[in-house]
Amino acid sequence: MKSNIHYAFRNILKNKLNSIISIVGFTVASTCLLLIYLYLTQEFHYNNFHVEGNKIFKLNYTLTFENGIKEDDALLDYQLSKIIKEKIPQVDKCTAIRGAHGPTIIFQNHNLEEHIYLTEPDFFKIFTFKLLLGDRDRLFQNPNEIVITQSLANKFQAIHSCRIDSLIGLQVQFPKIENQSFVISGIMEDPPKNSSIQFSGLIPYKYANDKLPWSNTFFGKSSVFYKIDRTENAKIAEELVSKTVVDFYQEAIKLYQSKKYLAETRDCFVPFSLPLKKIYLNDKKNDYEKTNNKNSLYILSVVGFFILFVACSNFIMLTLGQTLRNVSNISIRMTLGAKPKHIFAQFFFENIILTLIAFVLGILLTYELLPVMKILTKNEVYLELINIPGFLLFLVTTILLITLITSLIQVVKLQKKYKQQIISKGDTQNKKNGPFQSFVMLQYTLSIILIALSIGIIKQTQFMKNKKLGFSSDNVINLRVYHLSEKEKRTLSDYISAYPGITSHSFSDRNYVSGRSMGYVQNSNDENVEARLLYVDHNYISTLNLKIIQGENFKPELPNFESVIVNQKLASFINPEGEIVNETISIDGQQRRIIGVINDFHFDSTKETIKPLALILRADFGKRSKFAFLKYKADKKAETIQFIKNTWDKVAPNKELDYKFWNEQLNARYQNEERWSLIITYSAIIAIIISSLGLFGLTILIINKRIKEIGIRKVNGAKTKEILSMLNGEFIKWVAFAFVIACPITYYILNKWLNNFAYKTNISWWIFVLAGIITVGIALLTVSWQSWRAAKRNPVESLRYE
Repeated sequence: MKSNIHYAFRNILKNKLNSIISIVGFTVASTCLLLIYLYLTQEFHYNNFHVEGNKIFKLNYTLTFENGIKEDDALLDYQLSKIIKEKIPQVDKCTAIRGAHGPTIIFQNHNLEEHIYLTEPDFFKIFTFKLLLGDRDRLFQNPNEIVITQSLANKFQAIHSCRIDSLIGLQVQFPKIENQSFVISGIMEDPPKNSSIQFSGLIPYKYANDKLPWSNTFFGKSSVFYKIDRTENAKIAEELVSKTVVDFYQEAIKLYQSKKYLAETRDCFVPFSLPLKKIYLNDKKNDYEKTNNKNSLYILSVVGFFILFVACSNFIMLTLGQTLRNVSNISIRMTLGAKPKHIFAQFFFENIILTLIAFVLGILLTYELLPVMKILTKNEVYLELINIPGFLLFLVTTILLITLITSLIQVVKLQKKYKQQIISKGDTQNKKNGPFQSFVMLQYTLSIILIALSIGIIKQTQFMKNKKLGFSSDNVINLRVYHLSEKEKRTLSDYISAYPGITSHSFSDRNYVSGRSMGYVQNSNDENVEARLLYVDHNYISTLNLKIIQGENFKPELPNFESVIVNQKLASFINPEGEIVNETISIDGQQRRIIGVINDFHFDSTKETIKPLALILRADFGKRSKFAFLKYKADKKAETIQFIKNTWDKVAPNKELDYKFWNEQLNARYQNEERWSLIITYSAIIAIIISSLGLFGLTILIINKRIKEIGIRKVNGAKTKEILSMLNGEFIKWVAFAFVIACPITYYILNKWLNNFAYKTNISWWIFVLAGIITVGIALLTVSWQSWRAAKRNPVESLRYE
């Protein structure tokens, strides 16, 4: 072993350039691999900290509509939790959960914007979030209790200047819940970072259910979780729970079938249960739980494998090339009695030293690049969540696998090619570069695929961002006002109306970014369609520059709160053949008269098709006025911002001011696509860099092998450009083959990805050409310097020893 280690270090130092290229390539690849591993292990272990978490399930359901379309949802009536627990013996505990969209909590005249959940006593018995203060078995015995997290308790401590245990028994209020205080009865640790359920406070349903903002469907507005008594009862419990839920909604199902909303089949409403540990990485709809896309994690895994493959193939090419150059030395050892295992040991120790150096450097780089990973994935890697034994096992396994595979390939290749030519090396110098050609082609195939994908993703993202939305978001400020009282909103509106820098303003319940309000519209033929509902005022259409196609706008002097304006999509459903103004429709059972039709516009992102929409005139500045849209003069931007700040201090000095430029906020809906374009682009750059390093080292090996041939050609009159053409042509041919292989693969992947979008760009030919040009250009830059040096070399130097 000692001699092998000594030989390995001597060989590494002897071949410094190859060693440096291998270490740099492996360091970059190991850094990417470790970053991806840490991120993936965290993502795949969400919700695994709950005791008996394998007994916890969440209720979901699948709807089948009249047109045959299926859709999953998860919002249910919170009363189901009590019914399920009472009727099903296999269910030990059951609770409903509902998030409130950013309510204001008041503590000693200080206003705080917090993430509050509504829930029930069984919440504390199903989930094992750590309770710091309070009696878990007695929480929520009174309907006016609140349990807060440690982070919120720290904020209260800063206000009250007391010990944390002194907060128990103190009271807080919610502006939306009048004449009711909530007593702090418990303090919990903050939910772990790998929890789908994130909150800063918990309150019971009784006083808050209809007071705080929520998402809703016709089947309810809460998530329902249950815990079974034994894991073997999971299937029978799911069957019984599903039957109970169907029975509970039987009348509602018949009603929606009669209105031709749901399909008239037995499976139009099918409840099902999701295990707690599968909620995070699931494509089912979740309104209150944090989720992620499982497919994106698989893509990230493939990208990591690509980069590792490129680095490994580099390493194999360079070490194999070096081995074949020194075949005579190895052959002498074999002649003197060295067996394949001894040769394998020689390669193994050299390879493991290089790999260990690279991975040590990779670990250091990984730690430094964790903030970059957060930017790319929009999800932080938390060091405290790392499973150290698992991480070390992954590290050791990866290093050993890489070392074993690369060493075996070297030994097998050496035996296969040169077993019959133990001493002579004459023929070896003229062998074709088959294995090297294969590795280079694979490397550049992957690089071209990544480059073309990044171009395609960027093209689609720009297409969505630049697509005409049908309304104007330029020079519009989105001001969040749902935590203001009705009086404060009215006062704020009066100030805004008097300010000349703002040309118009409007209040609405949605800002096209968060939340959803759905309703069912019935036409004169008793047909139903699901439509988005927006509660607006008479300034809404003018502020957003919407176009009235038929009829008229809401009139401020003659407000009719039973009137409605619909978009073209909904109008075509109501009466596809002509005029619909003054027709009466039913929205959620309430009769409304259509006074106008507006153009179709993208209130959702352009990833989705435009849906039917109804604008309903709001009656006051109450709970339907959650956002204010302020259209300002372009040359008065700075003055308008200062005006908003000053006015807010007058109207609501103790409440948080939250404003955003609306066009920026709407463009942020495409952050996921922009993030993936960055990830793929960076991956392409890394793959190209590693490939180029390998190609650089391989160029030196191949040119050194052909140095006599180059000398003979020059003696016989070959010009420098002919030598350059000969040497570069071989490498460019490899890249050209890679281009031919990469194009159909890239087209298939891009086409599958684009199918996820309602509006998509075309896959242009220039995407592939540009990717090919970039790759060929980088390959030429990599090999041309060494080729030029070889072509300019004096042939006498090449032939002096022949």
